[in-house]
Amino acid sequence: MLGGRSIVVVAADHGLRRSVAFALEVEGYSTESYDTVQKAEDSSREALCTILDDEILRSEPQAAAQFLKKLGARAILMVDGLSAHQAPVDNVLTKPFTGPDLLGVINSLIEAAK
Repeated sequence: MLGGRSIVVVAADHGLRRSVAFALEVEGYSTESYDTVQKAEDSSREALCTILDDEILRSEPQAAAQFLKKLGARAILMVDGLSAHQAPVDNVLTKPFTGPDLLGVINSLIEAAK
């Protein structure tokens, strides 16, 4: 489907990482999951896109900001509705979100990249 390119999920919360990865795998995407920006950097260079939880912005603000800048349009940020995010990201998913919400953002990202 995507030439073997995977989607990277970065979230400190193991349950959130697992559920996002599962939702993507059910749709046929391969995923890689990490709990820090540093661990995700190499994989993210080759990935279709990287989904980052906004908790990472709070726990590693400088590393996450640089990481998002490098990713550019290939970044998707998960935010909770209460946190006002100031991230330089076009693709935002507000938690809680559904599988179709997630796939909609990924599909629009894939379309924009064509």
